[in-house]
Amino acid sequence: MSDDDRGSTIPLILGFFLIALIMVAGSIALGEAFVQQRDLQDICDGAAAAAAAGAGDLDRGGPVAGSSSLPFAGVEDQVREFLARDPARHPVHIAAELSPDRRTISLACDDAVPLAFGKFFGRSVVHHHATSSARAAVTG
Repeated sequence: MSDDDRGSTIPLILGFFLIALIMVAGSIALGEAFVQQRDLQDICDGAAAAAAAGAGDLDRGGPVAGSSSLPFAGVEDQVREFLARDPARHPVHIAAELSPDRRTISLACDDAVPLAFGKFFGRSVVHHHATSSARAAVTG
């Protein structure tokens, strides 16, 4: 080995270390984004189920005998109550829509959350979207 070749492996090792570091950071960011999306889907599913289960036999204006339609006015209350059960949840924007037969609630949930190492990848916030629906129980 000549004197000219000494130390030429250090830049190579540093380069490989940098590539490995970027891959680890990317894996962590990707895994966190996946978990955040799954958590938002869980929140959306739970909110839809809570809205449908808490609906009872009400309609937009009040109780209707023999009906199993959802109260659109009560949906927001049911969703808010569901989200309040876990104070660690950050605010999630939820939009609700009732089916024409007024027995199925569809929720669209949106959230913007910070991403680990996001600034390193040029994206510090990730926007997630999830949808869910639930049908009111048939009573009577």
